[in-house]
Amino acid sequence: MEQIGSRTRTEQMPPDPSPKKKKSGQARSEELCGTIMGALPVVSCLVFSVVPMALALVMAFFRMRTPVSFAGAEFVWFGNFKEIFSDANFGTALLNTLIYSLTLPVSLIFALLIAAALNATVRGTGAFRVILFLPFICSSVAIVFVWKWLFDTNYGILNELLGVRVGWLDSPWMFRISLIVMMVWAQTGYKVILISASLTSVNRAYYEAAELDGANVGQRFLHITVPAVSPTLFFLLVTGLVSILQLFSEVQVMDPTGGESIDYAALTVVFYIYRQGFSYNAMGAAAAASWILTLIALVLTVLNFKLSKLWVKYD
Repeated sequence: MEQIGSRTRTEQMPPDPSPKKKKSGQARSEELCGTIMGALPVVSCLVFSVVPMALALVMAFFRMRTPVSFAGAEFVWFGNFKEIFSDANFGTALLNTLIYSLTLPVSLIFALLIAAALNATVRGTGAFRVILFLPFICSSVAIVFVWKWLFDTNYGILNELLGVRVGWLDSPWMFRISLIVMMVWAQTGYKVILISASLTSVNRAYYEAAELDGANVGQRFLHITVPAVSPTLFFLLVTGLVSILQLFSEVQVMDPTGGESIDYAALTVVFYIYRQGFSYNAMGAAAAASWILTLIALVLTVLNFKLSKLWVKYD
């Protein structure tokens, strides 16, 4: 009887009031579009980053006789790396890249000071920001051509204004200083925009309280402004450092020879890689140098993240 009653109760149970509905055609198409859009960055990263890096790692252990081809290639273990570290030009390229990296702290300091000044309630702030941002959106090649004309020894505008004949690009250190000046001018505007955006989120009550406590302008700047924008400064430091390590077009356009007449002052690491691969057909050595540069960038980035705990304030 209990089994019959249980079976009867089971048969009398109402059907599930919320049956699973089949997805409509629109929902399926939306899911498909979302999957494709989400897969595009992954596929592009694999095709244009992971695969070339893996191929370069393999090429770094071969002495290749023809560009981008393993036909007739000779496996040399770490021979390419030994050749690069024994090449004086690679040391010069590393030194030049280190010197040009001074562009980063100089432009950050200028950008921070300009952004703090523009953060004040003065007229024309928006116009100043647009003017400062214009060099960043211009072609880097066009900018270099203009500055190359300005620096020209014989008919450059700078020498005409100064009334003296200065060889801005005719000696190693003058070339380096001139290039740093050009890059600071070109890169500061972008940093000003980001730092200005970060400053808009700072509560003005902090400045008012500090002023009531007797803090001067410098103290308010160091203890309120700098900590408030430290996450933005950290972002600009990391991305700017990677960008400086990849410096190529500016020096290549300014001096296509790499600075042969001025002790290779225009030779950077990426320029060195370019010359090895496309001027000397030494793709294996170029791949080895590119991996050395990758490891340098990785170490410096990790070091920046470790040191950021000492000065970056997220609260």
